[in-house]
Amino acid sequence: METKYILEMRHITKSFPGVKALDDVTLCVRPGTVHSLMGENGAGKSTLMKCLFGIYSMDSGSIILDGKEVAFHSPSEALNNQVSMVHQELNQVLNQTVMENLWLGRYPRKHGLIDDKKMYEETKKIFDDLEIEVDPRVKMGTLKVSQKQMIEIAKAVSYDSKIIVMDEPTSSLTEVEVEHLFRIINK
Repeated sequence: METKYILEMRHITKSFPGVKALDDVTLCVRPGTVHSLMGENGAGKSTLMKCLFGIYSMDSGSIILDGKEVAFHSPSEALNNQVSMVHQELNQVLNQTVMENLWLGRYPRKHGLIDDKKMYEETKKIFDDLEIEVDPRVKMGTLKVSQKQMIEIAKAVSYDSKIIVMDEPTSSLTEVEVEHLFRIINK
């Protein structure tokens, strides 16, 4: 019986000046599964995921997504192919609202203008589904770090991705919030 993988990263190698960060790494992921990469700091976990997400170009190897070989050259290219990533370092526009951050670069439009009503409704729908209790209209800068992290997770989910990579998503979360994150992952 043939095993169907949604993602295959085969023989990935990546070097930086003076260090080989990845040396012949293979990772295969079946649909509907959850994987955790564990290792010391500097082991290459984030580097591998950044190769997948188009932040770094790999020196050698191949990435096969849904049976097709891909090589993303930018995060937007990865997002357009239903691969999203929640980064450990938050990079948000703090003086804009939560919903503006969630839809940044892809605002819903009506007659050429940003459709605030639809943006609010879509954000609320995602938040309700993920049990995130944050007002979509508040400024991002008013939130706690843990709430900002949950917004980033909601943003990744909003892309309807086949693959969602989370780089140390629990690092800024409380124990209760970690349990909430695990419920989201199980969904």
